[in-house]
Amino acid sequence: MRAQTTGSVAKKRGESLLSPILVAAYRFRACRPIVRQAIAILEGGGMYSSSLRKILQKYYQVEVGMYSYGPCLKPGVLPPGTTIGRYSSFAEGISIFRRNHPKERISTHPFFYNHILGFLSHDTIPSIEANPLHVGHDVWIGFNATILPGCHRIGNGAIIGAGSVVTKDVPEFSVVAGNPAKLIGLRFPPETTKMVAQSEWWSKSIEELLPAFKTFAQPLNLESATLLAQKPNSTAL
Repeated sequence: MRAQTTGSVAKKRGESLLSPILVAAYRFRACRPIVRQAIAILEGGGMYSSSLRKILQKYYQVEVGMYSYGPCLKPGVLPPGTTIGRYSSFAEGISIFRRNHPKERISTHPFFYNHILGFLSHDTIPSIEANPLHVGHDVWIGFNATILPGCHRIGNGAIIGAGSVVTKDVPEFSVVAGNPAKLIGLRFPPETTKMVAQSEWWSKSIEELLPAFKTFAQPLNLESATLLAQKPNSTAL
């Protein structure tokens, strides 16, 4: 019964035959609510939608991997140039900034660096796109977290606590929290971390991971991590 249910749901996931039309229609503002509704119906919602990811890349210069979800899928929320891996979780209230007011000048006011205000022919500080943020696979960013321009990369498997202010890069499989965010600990012992990284399980679809589902639904130990790295599709896990 479970297998039948999984199969029937899977048919509603992924890319619709109407994908090229949906992506093209999105350029018209009046069509955008209709496109989003169609994606939810035809492609199983944002978590599974290929069309939404094409829209983010084409119109917003943002790349989001499959199964990642949350405000990272809301058009216009992430700065241009942002890349997100697969299976990452974003809570509400997240803010991402890619440039600061210049503290080394006489004034920090945007009159003196932002050409949009009309006093300059071009910006006098690097653009947002010049400082892209790269978020890895299976990253969890908590409620109301803030990512500042000094953070360029958040590693695979990292966790950022709710309300954290992240000022620098976050190592893989680490847990950081606070203002400014500091290392709280590591998710796994070094040997287990090595096995998880080696497995690259996030490169697989959720359907491909079903044989090893119980490994993902319970606390991880070195034995199961080793098996996952050696045989990522094994039903013995």
